[in-house]
Amino acid sequence: MPNIRNTETESLLDDRAEPWIAFARIFAGFLLLYELTLGGWWKLGWITTGPNPEWVGADAGAEVYGVSEQAIEEGTFGWFAALLEAVVLPAPELWTVLALAAQIATAVGLILGLWTRPAALLGIVYFLPVFHLGMIRTSPLFTVPIAFAFVANAGRYYGLDAVLWNRSDVLGRLTRAVNASLPIRRAWYPPLAAAVAVVGAYYLLSIPETVDTRVHLTSLELTVFAGLVAGGLSYVYRGANPMAVAADVLRVFVGYRFLQEIVVRSEPGANALPGWASADAQAEVFEGIAASHVAPVSAFIELAVLPAMSAWVLAFAAVQTVIGIALLVGYRTRVAGVAAVGYLTLLTALGLVRLAPLVFASAIVAATLAGRHASLDAVAGRVSRPPAIPARGSLPAATVAVAFLGGAAAIGIDPEVGYGEVAGPVALVMFAFGLLAFAFVSRPSAAFASDVSPTDRIPGDD
Repeated sequence: MPNIRNTETESLLDDRAEPWIAFARIFAGFLLLYELTLGGWWKLGWITTGPNPEWVGADAGAEVYGVSEQAIEEGTFGWFAALLEAVVLPAPELWTVLALAAQIATAVGLILGLWTRPAALLGIVYFLPVFHLGMIRTSPLFTVPIAFAFVANAGRYYGLDAVLWNRSDVLGRLTRAVNASLPIRRAWYPPLAAAVAVVGAYYLLSIPETVDTRVHLTSLELTVFAGLVAGGLSYVYRGANPMAVAADVLRVFVGYRFLQEIVVRSEPGANALPGWASADAQAEVFEGIAASHVAPVSAFIELAVLPAMSAWVLAFAAVQTVIGIALLVGYRTRVAGVAAVGYLTLLTALGLVRLAPLVFASAIVAATLAGRHASLDAVAGRVSRPPAIPARGSLPAATVAVAFLGGAAAIGIDPEVGYGEVAGPVALVMFAFGLLAFAFVSRPSAAFASDVSPTDRIPGDD
């Protein structure tokens, strides 16, 4: 690909962008690590829980076998069912080990910024088959920020890849090799975009056939994914910066996901965004959350939320709809992105601790780096630099994060119960993750992020 050295590229890839790229990478890695230990897909467990016996121990492989059988029985794509029967069901123990290894490697690679591109690629390869098992609620929300980390080569910003990149020894050469761009020539981009569009058309046309199966939303989600990837490839082929394009892909995805929770998923829950659910249904959710949250938030819910639930429902729906539309079309992207981040932070604090933090991982990129492509802002010429991250906030943020983690540990998290029953400690953990990521990228001594020379900053031009 040709080197793009225009004003837009330089404004995106100045020092202000680096900490936000690193923040998104680290936060996504923390979320994946939490998912491995105490989250909804817990596997390794924690000191207080021990490992999940269906993933580690005498019954290892049982979860993979059961989920695969369920996908076949309840309906998935015919070719994928055949693949499960021929490859996965005969050796569930092997696939259990591979799944664990992929998730651990991805989480550690993202958190440390070590060999980030292969780690991110491994995560993408892991999650794509998971889509086809019908686990579509959260899988895309992990995949999108992981894919951004791959495109951005995010370990070269405040990561170990930045430390190792300029070394002349074997480790330095190996780091440069594994983080190199995929060997895709510029002339290949149009046929690749066309091929991805055809894949998207396949999933679009499969929607009527999958309406009554567990993968009906998988078809929708993969249609959207294919469209975003095809569009992104087209923009990059025309000379756009890949990282800027990837940021706008995340912007569109966050807007789409806000609206999907309104239009497609109206059932409330601690594992959802509020949507347009009725006041009675939302009140039932928040009553359960209030019973398990930390005392100050429980009191707020009981005194301020539940008595005015109808007003909160209207506010949730209006804010979510307006933000979703604004991000989807790229109108006042910075304002809409900041509003999305604030809204998701509020939802997490109120105990909606499943989807809100996952969407937050992408929304932070949309709020800081997006708006340059496929947006009304780009048409109007409203392109601004990434906001400066507050300096010297590292110690206070880290101190509060440690306090939150200590509070969560004292309360305890049982990974086998619903999110509404552990909303308090999980919310503390989610805030701790954000604060730890912020603490790392805001510390004055983190200047090793700039070890990457300006000529190396454009992904795909290596």
